[in-house]
Amino acid sequence: MSSLNKAVTRRQALRAGSLGAIGVYLSGCGSSGSASGGGGGGGGGGTLNWLTWSDHYVKGQLDAVKQQTQVQARPNLFSDNADGYLKIRQGGGQFDIVSGDALWVPKYAKDKLIEPFDLADVASSPELYPMAREFDFFKSGSSYLGYPFAWSTIQIYYNPKNVPTAPDSWHSLLDPKYRGKVIAENQPTDLMAMAGLATGAKEPYSMTPDEISRAKDFLKQLKPNILKLASQNSEVVRALADGTAWLAIENLGTDYRVKDAGGPEVRAAYPKEGTYGFIDSEMLVASSGNKDAVLKFLGAAERAKWIAQNFITNGRPLWNEKAYKLLVDQGHKERADRLLYNQPEKAQSMTLKGPSGDEQAYSDAFNEVFGA
Repeated sequence: MSSLNKAVTRRQALRAGSLGAIGVYLSGCGSSGSASGGGGGGGGGGTLNWLTWSDHYVKGQLDAVKQQTQVQARPNLFSDNADGYLKIRQGGGQFDIVSGDALWVPKYAKDKLIEPFDLADVASSPELYPMAREFDFFKSGSSYLGYPFAWSTIQIYYNPKNVPTAPDSWHSLLDPKYRGKVIAENQPTDLMAMAGLATGAKEPYSMTPDEISRAKDFLKQLKPNILKLASQNSEVVRALADGTAWLAIENLGTDYRVKDAGGPEVRAAYPKEGTYGFIDSEMLVASSGNKDAVLKFLGAAERAKWIAQNFITNGRPLWNEKAYKLLVDQGHKERADRLLYNQPEKAQSMTLKGPSGDEQAYSDAFNEVFGA
């Protein structure tokens, strides 16, 4: 990580977050049923609709949690934070839980789309790293706005067989020999921010009109090289594994996931212009009416057993410290340490994902390149 750009202070990051900007650089159907009882103990069951990403749960987890708690979570997948926010704003009553990254959480709270809760009411919370309890952007007084889940930097992964020189700049992705060989997740705000980093924007999530124009031009040059804008990172892993993609913009752990999928060796490269990342969480939708069931579900689903399995399946470090100890006991220490699971403080030196300063301008610029 030493090759990455230096950071500004965390205080600056949080100040920027309140303005819809990023501040730190590193040197991504209706609700039914009812429930009572909180904190993961007692009470009835029910069905929860969960707006999330595919890597927030693993095979067998939701059925096992239902057997334990009588609470069934029903995932509804989305790809971009802006899309998730819009769905909750337009029809939040359809959902009980929504996943979101870092500085998006205060935006949900400001617009009264989520409900604060006591972290102690989530039975799995004692398993968290202590610093996970102290993120200002997840807090509202003594309450919490989002249950901390995972974190990661976003970097370039490449197949050295096809890409012999490490792509140490975002501009490396523009090389004509990579036409149709680059894959990224369909996250317009973040791809605009990446293009902003590439073109020298001071605040990639709060660009000026001129900076947005330069970022748009960068994406125009990148477009011929894009194989696909994927809806989930599992699609990125498959494309690298079967060789249809040579380069990807993706989370920590992608190299292990590609290998586990039977694919070739891929390596990580950290662009000299800087990169960005996420600290994500699970939020309680304000209009849910199923608060107790949500806290009960999180208390069972966020346990070390499932978080350790999620790490092996999906890479990137998570916030459950007990899960790290379990991974060490299971013989996965080298993998966990290499992917920074034992260094949660690294998360404080990232350019955090968040809403853009001018959402319409970002959306318009992206859509003019890739289509609505």
